[in-house]
Amino acid sequence: MSLCARSSAQTGPNDEFVQHDGTRLTLGGEPFRYSGPNIEWLGIEAYGPSENMGPRYPTHFEVDDALDTAKMMGARVIRAQTLGDSVGCDLCIEPKPGEFNPEAFKPIDYAVKAAHDRGLRYVVTLIGDCTYCDNGGIGQYTEWGGSKNINDFFSDPKLIAMFEKHIAALLNHKSTLTGIALKDDPTIMAWENCNMCGIVAMMSGSKQGPALIKWVETIGAFVKSIDKKHVYSDNSGLFLKNPDVLNDKTPDLVTAEYYPHFNPLFGMAFGIKNTADSFSKDAALITSHGKAYSACEYGWDVSDWPTQDDFRPALTAMESDPNISGDGFWALYAHAPEYGWQPMVMPTNDIRHAKAVASDTGQWWSLYYGGIDTLVNSRDEMRARAEMLRTHAFKMAGLPVPPHAIPPAPVITTKSLGIIRWRGSAGAVNYSVERAASAGKWELVCDKCAIDSDMGWPDLSPQGLMGPKYRVTAYNADGKASEPSAER
Repeated sequence: MSLCARSSAQTGPNDEFVQHDGTRLTLGGEPFRYSGPNIEWLGIEAYGPSENMGPRYPTHFEVDDALDTAKMMGARVIRAQTLGDSVGCDLCIEPKPGEFNPEAFKPIDYAVKAAHDRGLRYVVTLIGDCTYCDNGGIGQYTEWGGSKNINDFFSDPKLIAMFEKHIAALLNHKSTLTGIALKDDPTIMAWENCNMCGIVAMMSGSKQGPALIKWVETIGAFVKSIDKKHVYSDNSGLFLKNPDVLNDKTPDLVTAEYYPHFNPLFGMAFGIKNTADSFSKDAALITSHGKAYSACEYGWDVSDWPTQDDFRPALTAMESDPNISGDGFWALYAHAPEYGWQPMVMPTNDIRHAKAVASDTGQWWSLYYGGIDTLVNSRDEMRARAEMLRTHAFKMAGLPVPPHAIPPAPVITTKSLGIIRWRGSAGAVNYSVERAASAGKWELVCDKCAIDSDMGWPDLSPQGLMGPKYRVTAYNADGKASEPSAER
């Protein structure tokens, strides 16, 4: 079967479009509810403010590993910001105004096809909220337009036209792998206008509520002039201060973000306080205006919910409220291509900064399914909350929670000076290592003693220093084993 087309014989649930029907999302005429992760980096890694190691395209392994992990965790939909939002850098979709980079679409094409093959869908963000970054976000457009006022992004016809050109290039892009234009691909569930950009504007002192509302309508009308098949999602956050935006007919889905540890900051600015009750409160308001609702981002860790008993009511509230069509935790990371995990985004070595109310750092938001110790979360706590999120996702979908998937076989990548390193397996929580002399029997030398956050497994015995063969087996949370790695 050629990659250039999907045969009609292969059509299935993932070849149907998720639809908006009043206050609900539907698939094949049935209610569609979901939970899943935010995976920001699927189009480009390390894009945005203060991110380490600079922009780079993810490897196919990283994308596959993240999607396999999301699928194993019960995801149906993934919010993927950089499948749509990357502007102002050499590797971006739009490095310079009106210039589009064919190379930047290749990782997007791969991520979309990989999701389709797994029965997953995406919410794609069209622009980020960053107003001060070296590259990216709405601030990039104001810089290109010669403006120092961030509010011009929402009202200046020249800047709006620049953004619409970006949207058109994205929606009309035809995949190099499938031949399907993104505007025609049901793997996309929704186009999201921005990342809480209305809140950002209001924090800058904007009094332009009517202009911001008009912008939501203008962008929605433009998206729908190109693409009438997909859901249009408003994540401006404007409804939190300007409920009149809910009278606009263009959004099908209205979303919001929830981080209780930001309550002091947003409480002072807007009188907003996030609690476990916030999800249903916002859902009731939005659905009363005939729109579907989702919680597109929420914190999962001890910074937002100090104990698991604090976190559980938030998950239960979403599961039990039919007005809540979906939700997404922030944010899932993958194994690195050689060994261990992807680097933490926006890290800090200062525990005061890691726990600060107004700080943004991967120390509190990064979720690695196998768990790691951070300045905020212990590995065991991260593991436990990952399982809570997994159970929650299946409940949101109305499905029983299944046994954990068997991880794929690890791949040993290096063997040097008695240190064995391997590429991790999606869904693994620990690993065993076996050793054999060149013609000898296999001997278990590490019984589930290794984890992905280790820097490798050291064999300090004389045999290890003399270079025997090794193989590695991954184990899931049920204690079930993968196939062993190829020996090395």
